[in-house]
Amino acid sequence: MGSPVGRSGRSVSDGNRGPSARRAPREPLLPTVWRVLTVLVVAVGVVLLVLSRFQDPVSVVGGDGGTLTASDGTLDPLATSTPVDDGAPGHPLVRYEMPPPRETPPLAEGAEDLTWPDLWTAGTWEPPTINGFRLGTPGAELFPDGSTQRDIELFFLDLQDMRTMQPVDGTVRPELDGRRIRLGGYTTPVGFGEEDREFLLVPELGACIHVPPPSPNQIVFVPEYAGEVEMFAPVWVTGTLRVDPQATILADVGYRFEDVTVEPYR
Repeated sequence: MGSPVGRSGRSVSDGNRGPSARRAPREPLLPTVWRVLTVLVVAVGVVLLVLSRFQDPVSVVGGDGGTLTASDGTLDPLATSTPVDDGAPGHPLVRYEMPPPRETPPLAEGAEDLTWPDLWTAGTWEPPTINGFRLGTPGAELFPDGSTQRDIELFFLDLQDMRTMQPVDGTVRPELDGRRIRLGGYTTPVGFGEEDREFLLVPELGACIHVPPPSPNQIVFVPEYAGEVEMFAPVWVTGTLRVDPQATILADVGYRFEDVTVEPYR
C-alpha cells in the first residue's frame, strides 16, 4: 500500500520531508463536537447553581398569616399551589397557598377572604358515613360501549387506590359553618357525565385525579353549580361555607359550598 497522497498529487514522503514529516490523521469531527457540548452543559449547570445561591427561594408559611413569596416578588398565577411540611408529628401536615393573583375582583358584600390554611385546625377527623354510595359514582350507562365487567371493576379499583393515598391531617373548623367566604382554588369534576355540574374546589391542580387528594379539610364540595365553569382551572368561589363532611368517588371532603358564584382566578 503506497504512501498517502497530498493535494499536489505527490506522496507526502517525497522530497526532503521524509516519513517523519507526515501529517497526523485528522480526529473525527463528531466526538470533538460532543466533548465541546458536554463542557458547555457542565459550565451552564455550574453557573445556574451559583446563581441559585443568591436568590431567595419560594417559601410558604402555615396558617399564621404567612404568604407565598418569590425572588422577584411574583409568581405565575396558573402555577399549582405549594405544599409545606410544618414538622407536625405523624403525617406531615400539608398546608397550601395559592399563587398570588395578578388581579383580584372586588369582594362581594358580606363575604370575607379565606385561604386554605384557614380551613385547617388540629384535631381528629371523623370520616363521613358512606352507606354504600359515594357522590359522583358513575352508572353503567356512562361507561363506553363494549366495556366489560372487568373494565368497570378496574376503573373503580383505580379510584379506590387514589383515595387510599389521601392523608388525614387535622380536622375541620365547626366555627366556619354558615360564614360567607371567598376562596381561591382549582376545579376538579366530581361526576363523569357531560351534564354534571358538581365539582371539588382543591388547592392543588389535578388533585384527586392526577395526583392524590389533599386532606379532607383542604377540599370543598360545590354541588350542582348552575353556571359554566372550566374544569382543572384556577377560580375564585364565593359562597356560604358549610361544615358538612361528604364521601365522594374521588375523596372524602370536609366542607361544602352553598349559593356560590365563580370567577376566574388570574
